[in-house]
This record gives sequence, structure tokens and C-alpha cells, in this order.
Amino acid sequence: MELNFNIDNVRYAFGKLDRVHINGMACKVIYHSEEGYVFGADDSEALAHSYSHEQLSRLGAQGRIRVELGYYDPASARKRLVQSASFIDDLPFKTRVRLSKKDAYCEAILELRRDGLIKMTDEGLDANMALIKGKALAYAGKHTRVGDRKLDISGNFDEAPSPRTLRRWLEAKEELGLVGLADAMHRRGNRTRVMGPEEIGLLMTEVRKYLSPEKPTIKMIHEGVQIAFDKRNAERVKVGLGVLTTPSRETVRRAVRELDPFQVTLAREGEAAARKKYRPVFEGLYLARPLQRVEIDEWQIDLITLMKSSGMYDLLTDEERAALGLDKKKARWWITAAICCTTRCILSMVLSREPGGEAATQAVQMIMTNKGKWADAVGALTAWDMHGRPELIVTDGGAAFKSERFRFACADLAIATEIAINGVPEVRGTIERVFKTFVLDLMPRLSGRTFSNILEKGDSDPTKRAALTVDDLTFALVRWVVDIYHNTPHRGLDGETPIACWRRLSTQWGVMPPPDMHTARTVFGQHKTATLDKTGITILKVRYHSEKLAAWLRREGSCTVNVRWHPKDIGAVSVQLGDRWHEVPSVDASLEGVSAQTWLTATRTVRAGNPKSNRLDLPAVRQGIKAIEERNEAAMASASLNLEDWSAEAFDRAEKNVLAGVEFHERASGPQNDSELGRAIRHHVEPSDAAPPAQRTEAERAGSAPKTQTTLNIEED
Repeated sequence: MELNFNIDNVRYAFGKLDRVHINGMACKVIYHSEEGYVFGADDSEALAHSYSHEQLSRLGAQGRIRVELGYYDPASARKRLVQSASFIDDLPFKTRVRLSKKDAYCEAILELRRDGLIKMTDEGLDANMALIKGKALAYAGKHTRVGDRKLDISGNFDEAPSPRTLRRWLEAKEELGLVGLADAMHRRGNRTRVMGPEEIGLLMTEVRKYLSPEKPTIKMIHEGVQIAFDKRNAERVKVGLGVLTTPSRETVRRAVRELDPFQVTLAREGEAAARKKYRPVFEGLYLARPLQRVEIDEWQIDLITLMKSSGMYDLLTDEERAALGLDKKKARWWITAAICCTTRCILSMVLSREPGGEAATQAVQMIMTNKGKWADAVGALTAWDMHGRPELIVTDGGAAFKSERFRFACADLAIATEIAINGVPEVRGTIERVFKTFVLDLMPRLSGRTFSNILEKGDSDPTKRAALTVDDLTFALVRWVVDIYHNTPHRGLDGETPIACWRRLSTQWGVMPPPDMHTARTVFGQHKTATLDKTGITILKVRYHSEKLAAWLRREGSCTVNVRWHPKDIGAVSVQLGDRWHEVPSVDASLEGVSAQTWLTATRTVRAGNPKSNRLDLPAVRQGIKAIEERNEAAMASASLNLEDWSAEAFDRAEKNVLAGVEFHERASGPQNDSELGRAIRHHVEPSDAAPPAQRTEAERAGSAPKTQTTLNIEED
């Protein structure tokens, strides 16, 4: 069975004296025909708007038309003079009760008159008052009950009115309708102030002292009013004037309560408290897709605040606080974090001593990186694979987010950015609330791991047994985010966990993929110049070469080229040849995916075993890298969150301190069995022009001809 509701055939009729409200705009009928109506604006003859019958039918079905019947009729205008409310239900309670009583008596008299049982004379009404009262009670019925409220004589049905009053009620109802029975008794009384202008001015001068950050009480304000009036009265007596009446405490209290509540909170609590208390709250942001809105902010990890929040700070002595770095003499760590506002998943965390554009940019890079290896490094039981390119990043007006490094990176990745209003954390409420969750939920878990020994120290020295290291903090942050926060039901998600919300919405909508490696090197990598020669180009003692570099060298000769390299992967770099950029791989293919920090750490480790030699054996180096990577999982988690400094100064310092004078060579050895540790490295013959023939022949006879230059990398992320 098909149900079809057609509303286009409905036609509405409007009178010339009606006032019609269409979509909230008041208008009156100017013209109508078979096609529709023309309405003019209520306050102007020159403005008009036409509506067809079909349009009016749809608007009426949507409840967007309101008609005030006979609004322009003189009788209606007269009713509005005595009408105190648009609807009877809008009348005050007692006024409505009195109107109910009057209407019930009027209806009772009208019914008895129709039946010919009474006459409208004083004698006839007095003689039948009991009958009239009974009929009136029948009309009022159960609506006469008003609960525990006491009715005055005007609303009590047992108190019958006089015949003259009954006739006046009937006349008012016949002339003005039911609204004619409404009175204005609630407006009675002398509402003017008893105090004169001078008294009011003196009172309000003292009352406005209530608007103070010192938060004086009403009792203190009343005492100030008394002192002020006593002083003024003494002055008036000296000049022969009468004394002023000192206001009572109740008068002062009412005057204080009449102050603007917003102004009171603003003056006594501050702007933030007033905004939080009185700022209107609507539905908030409408977010449907993962990464639709990402908020990034910085937070100083103040351990003193964390300790105080958990109630443990006061239990420590001054010496213990100093040992734990809680005496404000040690630098604090900052965390730059990002959160998906749709799913409430934390997408990145970067630890740094001083926040800046580099930390903010690294946080953006971490958003687009699968962080599973960092979760594995701390033994997390849940995946941390939430990543993708965000649509919008919202930040505050901090210097880090105004830096060119951050702004240009977002622009190159086509990520929209928005700087929220400074001083209004509510517009970035999602990331602000996460920082509070760190304090409320993470610190109690840290206390048992790091500080419990202080409470049970006994005769031991707690300064040698308890200290919150950066590794401890990093471990706790990653493990708490991945296993606890992401798996805790979130009130903002209607009880759904952040990870479940991400899985559901990412399956439904998908996310934009992260940038390719060349784009990542361009946006997040480091830019420098390098010399191109027959061996290619060298970055951190790692050689890069390709056919395109060789062709460019044959045409241009030895020259300087622009290079972009990424600290997270030194297996390839991007080189600018003319107007185009080309990806050039490392000569040593084993460096693919190896980070610069891993390379330097492995080089430093192998070199420490033989500090007097600058020739490093590559098979030994590779074995060292493998062993370090297997045993350095905890350090990987720490390094992944710590800000990496690869500025020009840091780059030069690394080459000077770690790689200065280092040469790499392959050890001549036979093929390695599959059961042996490590892997077989194929021999790589240098180009014919890499060394003079005599030198190559002599080196080959010695069995130590250089095969390939390689670089080490220790993945500390």
C-alpha cells in the first residue's frame, strides 16, 4: 500500500485585517488572486513579496506561517491595550486563577439565562447565588486545585462576587472576549524607590565595590554602606540638613543581587571564568570523517603540577624535590601533541626542551606516519597505526605555529590551517582536555612506577633510588596513549573508544594517504648543498650515485648541487639537476630505511671498539647495527618522540665529531652460509675512473680493494 500526502493542493485564506508572519517576517495582505498572494511589509508600503498557493502550502506544512486574526481591526487594537500577555497561559499564575474564576461564573450565568432560570437584577442574582456558584464550580472542575499554593479571596471560588461585579464581568467578556477578564493586579503597589537620588547614589557607590577581585562579602559591603551614610549624615548635620536613612542589610543584599551577573563574575573571577560560565553552548562542531579536524598544541610537562595533582608533592623533602628536578632549577620538557577531533585519537607527540617551529613540523610529520614500531618498542598490546593527511589543522597563535617552517610545510602538503582566537581555549577544547587527562589519569599510574620508593624509603637514600628519567616519561606516555587512552570509552564519543571510532570511520570514509618520500624529503627533510664529482655526492659519509648524476657530471663537470635528505631515511636523497629534482639512491643498498641517527650511533659504536683506526670494517658495522637494533627497542621509543636537531650546526658537528677521517671498506670473505649470523654482501666494483689502474691492481693483489662505501644507522625512534 502506497501512501502519498500531497500538500500542494491546499489553499490558505488570509483576511485584509490579518497580520501574517512568514518565516518570522510580519506582513499584511495587499493583493490575492488565483495564483497566490502578495504581501507587503508590516512597516512599509513600498516593500512587497509574492507567494504562490503551492509555496504557502509548503510553508504552512512546515509550521512557518503564523496569523494574527484581525490584528489591524480597531477592536483588536483596543484589546491589546488591556491585554497583558499574548496567550492566557503566559499570564502570571494568580492572574490566570482569577481569570478562571471570572470565566466560570460568566459561563454559569449565561447557561442559567439560556434556561430562563434567573434574571439579571440584583434581587434575581442574590436569590440564585447558590445555584450560580454550583454551576461555576462545575465549569472550573479539577482546575480549581492549585496544590499547596494558598489562594487569596479574589481566586477563591467559595467567595461569590456581588451582582454588580458579575454584570461587569459579563460586559467585559462580551466586549473584549476572554482577555477582557484578565486584570493587572500583579502591577499594583508603589514600585518607586523610597530613597532619594542622593541616597541611591551613595548606596550604589558602595555596592559597586562588590565588583572586586578581592571578593568582599555582602556583610562587608553593608558595613561599608553604614560607614558611608554615617559620614555623609555628619556632613549634612554641620550644614543644617536632615539626615539620610541608612539602608538595611536586606536593601543592600537586593542591590547586590541586581548587579549584572556577568559583570559580577568578570570582576570577581576573571575573564576566563566569566566566559566559561556565560558563553552560549550550541551543538559544537559537526565532524564526520577521520582527520577532518586536527588540533595541535604545546604543553609544558610540569612535574610539580603533576605531583600536586596526585597529592604527593607535600610528602617530599626539599632535598628529594631537588633530586627529582622539582625545584624549578632544571629545564622542563615540552610536549607538542596532535589529536583527531572526530575520533579523539592522539596522532603525534614530540618532546622538546624548547618548543618551536621544528617541533610543530615534526608533529605534523608524525601525524602522517604509521607509529606501530614505536608502540611495539614499549610492548604495547594495541596498534598505533592511525595516520594520514589531515584536512584542517587548528592551532593557537603561538610562535611555533606562526613560523615559516610550520606554515610552509602545511601549505606544500595542501593542509588547511587555522589559528584560533588567543586566550579562548574553548575553541580548541579537544586538545586542551587531553592535556588535563594527562594530569588526571597518567600521573597516578606514574606514581607507583617512579615515586613509590620515596614513600617507603625507610633508612635508604631516596635520591639514589627514584628519579623520573626521560626514558621513563617516554615509555609511560606511549604506553598510556596506545593501551589505555585509546581503549577507554570516551564520553564525547557516546561511550565508544577512540580506537573503535577510528576503525569504524576510517572503514567508512577512508583517509588521505601520506606524502611520497620525495615530498617528505622536500617538506620535512633538510636542505644543503653538496659537491658532485666522479664518486657522486656524499652526505654524512654516505655516497649517492646514479646514471643521471653521471650524465650531468659529463655535461657540467664537477659542480655544486642542491640536495634534500630526510633524517628518517638516508637510503636515498633528492638532487636538483637544472630545474628538476631527481631521486638518487645510496651506493650501499643496505641503508634503505635507515635513519641518520641510527647511522651515526652505529658508526660511533664500531669506532669505539678500535679508537686508533679510522678504517671501519663494513661487515662488522652491519653486525653492530643488527645487534643494536635488536637490543635498542626502548631507546627507539624515546628517540621517536624526542625532537631531532638537524640544523646546519648540528650537521657539521656530527661530521666533525663522529665521521671525521672515517673510511669504510669491505672485508674480503667467501660466501656466508645461511646458518651463519648476518647476510652475504655482493661485491661492488668501483667505476673504472674511480682510482688509477696501478693503484687498483695493487689493491686487488693485496685483497683489500674497496668495494662499496656505506653508512650506518641506528634507529632510535
